[in-house]
Amino acid sequence: MRIGLGILGLVILLFTVADLLWTTFLEGAGPLSVRVASWIGRSMLHCHSRGARDRRIITKAGLFTVLGTLVTWGSLIWLGWGLIFCASADAIVFSETREPAGWWERFYFAGTTLSTLGLGDYRPASSFWRFLVVVAGASGYVLIGLVISYIVPIVTAATQKRQLAVCIWALGRSPDDIIIRAYNGVDTGALVPHLISLIPMLALLGESHLTYPVLHFFHSSKRSSAVAPGIAALDEALTILECGLQQGCVLDVPSLGAARESIFEFLQTLKPALIATSEVVPPSPSLNALREAGVPAVDDKLFAEAVAGLAERRQMLYALVLNEGWTWESVWPTRPEAAAVLPVFSEKA
Repeated sequence: MRIGLGILGLVILLFTVADLLWTTFLEGAGPLSVRVASWIGRSMLHCHSRGARDRRIITKAGLFTVLGTLVTWGSLIWLGWGLIFCASADAIVFSETREPAGWWERFYFAGTTLSTLGLGDYRPASSFWRFLVVVAGASGYVLIGLVISYIVPIVTAATQKRQLAVCIWALGRSPDDIIIRAYNGVDTGALVPHLISLIPMLALLGESHLTYPVLHFFHSSKRSSAVAPGIAALDEALTILECGLQQGCVLDVPSLGAARESIFEFLQTLKPALIATSEVVPPSPSLNALREAGVPAVDDKLFAEAVAGLAERRQMLYALVLNEGWTWESVWPTRPEAAAVLPVFSEKA
């Protein structure tokens, strides 16, 4: 039976270390860490009422998912070494009496070894167990180093995530607001340099989320720095630019296409984070505000037919927005105070 405990401990240890190395060094997260983060993130999202002004709960999701992952790794490694030290009756003994240690004392010894405390009240009984104790102590050092290397880039990426959201927010408060602000009475070419500057930021965001899926659970308390509704608003604006404006007002294909592809690559990171695509397709965007501002828009029927072909993409955007605890109204605000005061151009301008 004791040998079986040792084998079980070795399996737990190897699985946890593999998950730790996978999450820290490879693309994406290990099967254990991504499920822990997803479970904690969904639980905190469930506790948060979508659309509620008080977002104190959900803004802590990133912190708790990281802490939960670290605690899971540390606990399983501790459990693994504790079971390994239980594999032999005389593996660990009291330093003074050299009597075999009990079950709880062995786990205590494993904990002090991993934390590099080494109090000396217990000791390994033979050379073989001394070697394993050295390995256990080294694994504690490695665990601490990997935890630091895991946390630092996540904090940096979370800051870059909020930076991108603020940059999109500066373009406009809604998709039609973005277009109206860029329209100069002739075309929307003013958006081109902004899209060119956003493309590398979007690409970096996608790669960061692919490497660290836990970033999906870092949420902002303010709409201006929330990346999910910001990206959804930008993509909806690109949809209108691509399908909703009359000829002569659309952007050049290279910049528009590159921005669309960067957003699509970011949306592909939802699956590795175990975020399911929504079955709900958001309503087709309205072009009325554009017409009122003098922006030449196509017929509603033609636009609706074009948008219908983007249903799967818009479902992913909808899931992204819901995962951050927002509603689709944060993308397309309906409140009068949400509309920006902008110049209106006549269609003959």
